[in-house]
Formats: sequence, structure tokens, C-alpha cells
Amino acid sequence: MSGIVFVGPGRVGTALALAFQQAGYPVLGAVSRPGGSGGATADRFTNLTHLPVRELMDSRSLIEQADVVFLTVPDEAVTELAQTIVNFGWVHEGQIVVHTAGALASSILEAVEPTGAWKLSLHPLQTIADPATGPALLKGSTFTAEGDEPAVAAAMQWVTALGGIPVELRAEEKPRYHAAAVMASNAVVALLGVASDVAGLSTGVSAFLPLLQGALENLRELGIPNALTGPIERGDTATVMKHLSVLKDNPTAHAVYVALGRATVSLAVEKGSLSDAQRDAFERLFGID
Repeated sequence: MSGIVFVGPGRVGTALALAFQQAGYPVLGAVSRPGGSGGATADRFTNLTHLPVRELMDSRSLIEQADVVFLTVPDEAVTELAQTIVNFGWVHEGQIVVHTAGALASSILEAVEPTGAWKLSLHPLQTIADPATGPALLKGSTFTAEGDEPAVAAAMQWVTALGGIPVELRAEEKPRYHAAAVMASNAVVALLGVASDVAGLSTGVSAFLPLLQGALENLRELGIPNALTGPIERGDTATVMKHLSVLKDNPTAHAVYVALGRATVSLAVEKGSLSDAQRDAFERLFGID
């Protein structure tokens, strides 16, 4: 491989660039849109060459030199950016053009097809808030890959080298997969925000972090459904009724509790911890048909 270039090096792009560098891959540079903040992010955490697009129009492009081009820009900008670099003549046969949008298929890169380049969608199943810690978080994380066969095959090797776990997806599976990722990450943050608001403890959300960590450790050790604990799992309808009553003054919290309660009943049934009578009682409480 002669080199990798990242276009739009924000949090995800910079974290990936760092990870590839640490794994020994040649990262040629990072390209930022004129006036964009991505280049500043990359400059802060890496020694990548940072050249705004406006300068590349008058010189040999890093993109043109690269074997692999990551388009790590917002989802809605990927298609237009792919068309732009094709129009500039920077995409060539055998090159791999990659986007990292979790919900979108590689087909949004169709502009590169006439050049003979390969399309790839590669999504790290991880949340990146700080690019500096990104490479460590990516180790052990699942990466989903979808696209042209040669590009997917290359991605399997990259992910393994980065310490990740490569999984191939079909294009039609991506929206459902990404919805699941949102529930497992962003929705957990929102859930903790609701829980913190309901509890009203002076320590705020920090009071719940050890509890969350304990739940995660149980999941890691025991899996689903054996990690499930709590009043629903033990058939305590009286406690759940009290919860529903006190949450009536907080419609959001009440709706969240009911929705998750329905899911919890299903897991408790799977675990075998509820009698038929207890299951029926919870189904009535949560309005399960």
C-alpha cells in the first residue's frame, strides 16, 4: 500500500488515522474543506500533512497519490464529495474509496465506479468523543464492512491489524444495524440523562456510572438473558406499580420505563425467571398485547 488519505478528518477520521499510523500503515495526510474544523482536529493529534482543498486544486493531490481514500465527512456530504474528487480526476483504477457512515451502503459512492475504483463502507462500532483515545477504543471493537469484494477483503485485513473484529454486512442490513448501534450507545446516554433527572441526586449522573459498569460486566461475563436482574426479573409487580405511579409526572421518563419494561419482560421470560401469572401481570401493566 502506497498510502491512505483522510478527507474530512474530524473525530472519527482522526481516530482512524491515528490507529492506522500506530498499526504501521502509511498515512499520507489529511484533507480538510476550506474553513472546515477537521484539519485542526487532525493537526492537534497527528503529524499528518494538512492541506486545505483550495490549495490542492493548484497542486498534485494527496488523494490522487493514495491507494485508499477515506471520506470521513457527515453522511449527507459523502455523495457530493465522492463526485467532486472524481470530477477533479483524483480517483483512479484500483483505488479504494471508503465512507464510514453506519446507516448508508457503499452505493452512495457510485460516482467512483466509472474510474475503476472500488467502493467500501467501513463502520467502526464504537463511539469516538476524543480522537486521542480513539485507537485504544477501536481495539476489540467490531467493524462492519460492505462494498465491492476486493475492498471488503482489504478491509478485513486492515481491521485485524488495528486489533478490531471485522464483520461483513449486506447493504440492506445496514439501516437496521445502525439503528441497533444508536440504541446501544446514544440511547444509553439519553437513558442515563433521564435516570439522573428522575433521581435528582446531588451527584448527578456520576452516581449511576458504577451501576452501569456493573451491568456491563454482568453482560460481558453472563450474556443475555442471564445478566438481567431487577424487579421485573424477580417478578416484583408491586415495586413496578410504584415506579409507574411516581413517574406519571414525568411523561418522558414514564414512556421510557414502559418501553423498556416491555423489553425486560421478554428477557425475563427468556431467562425463565417469571411464572405464567407474573408474566401476565407485567403484560397488563405495560399494555403488551
